[in-house]
Amino acid sequence: MAHISVTAAENPQRPAIIMGNSGEVVTYKQLDERSNQGAHLFRSLGLQSGDHIGMMVENCRQFLEIVQAALRSGIIFTPISTHLRSDETRYILDNCNAKLFIGSKKLAAVAGELHGELPQIQHYFMLNGVEAGFESWDEAAATMPTTPIADESMGTPMLYSSGTTGQPKGVLAKSPISDIHETHPNLAAFAAIFGFNESTRYLSPAPLYHAAPMHYNNMLLGVGGTTLVMEKFDAERALQLIEEHKVTHSQWVPIMFIRMLKLPEATRQKYDCSSMQVAIHAAAPCPIEIKEKMIDWWGEVIFEYYSGSEGSGMTIIDSASWLTHKGSVGPAISGELHIVGEDGEEVATGETGTIYIGNGNPFEYYNEPEKTAGAYNKKGWSTLGDV
Repeated sequence: MAHISVTAAENPQRPAIIMGNSGEVVTYKQLDERSNQGAHLFRSLGLQSGDHIGMMVENCRQFLEIVQAALRSGIIFTPISTHLRSDETRYILDNCNAKLFIGSKKLAAVAGELHGELPQIQHYFMLNGVEAGFESWDEAAATMPTTPIADESMGTPMLYSSGTTGQPKGVLAKSPISDIHETHPNLAAFAAIFGFNESTRYLSPAPLYHAAPMHYNNMLLGVGGTTLVMEKFDAERALQLIEEHKVTHSQWVPIMFIRMLKLPEATRQKYDCSSMQVAIHAAAPCPIEIKEKMIDWWGEVIFEYYSGSEGSGMTIIDSASWLTHKGSVGPAISGELHIVGEDGEEVATGETGTIYIGNGNPFEYYNEPEKTAGAYNKKGWSTLGDV
């Protein structure tokens, strides 16, 4: 894997991002330069490595440009669901101690209500237009140098995991690297498992604020491939993009499979999906009959994994193994699986218990020491609370 700046130097005109509906293209040269401009803008506003920002932005090219700017300037960035109300968004921005907030004109109904309500936020920006009290991110960034900042360092996302009760929790994973030209060992491993490389054409149909789409897009950009980002999921448009761009890799949630399968048979068969090598799905249990139909349709290219925003561990299963173990999410490839009963001890095979991960990646809930402690047992295993 290599930083986007390396790909930009070697293949400047290669498409890094293509927007699915508008067809807008961002080359690696443009992505490198715009992320440099974003990093310079952060520094010009007094933001240093370790500072936090929040962003409530729909799928657009600027989302990934800002993420790349944060990743090369040591910024901890929190993407926020575009479906949240202003009070829910306010809580997250306050909890993560954001010093800067980026909204979008499209989401101004919520973003506009937040201006001036959080004293720690020193700067308010908006994409694709502005509202009162907001500066234009596009215009401000465009005035900045396109060369790297002097003190580049690895930034990190801090996503919020709501769970089933209480306020959402900021998941701060501890990164083992600080140099932007180093490769996170987990990303390198997953890229190898799924076969991501510079020839990969990746379809990203889900909201980028979710963990999987954001991480997989960053992984794809780290290997020099091309990502096709859908502004909003549409079942037939997804099939059109697969055929048009000869998509090799993709990432889905089960409801997307269901919506594609509900298309008329003639519509589904109209599009050539034979270029697909790996179709990854997770986030929710997939009904067995739905997955059977997808494998019948696309072939044995379906991969399923189980994990969470906390990133403590991960299981994976390919189509061939799933067909002999229907309903399984596969063995652990990161961390060790333990199924634990109410007494805190492991249960026998076939019995129900809470899923714990041993020897996984450490994480903490930001400024929530009690909730962090509650996620671990006396053996040091962590849980997301799933059964």
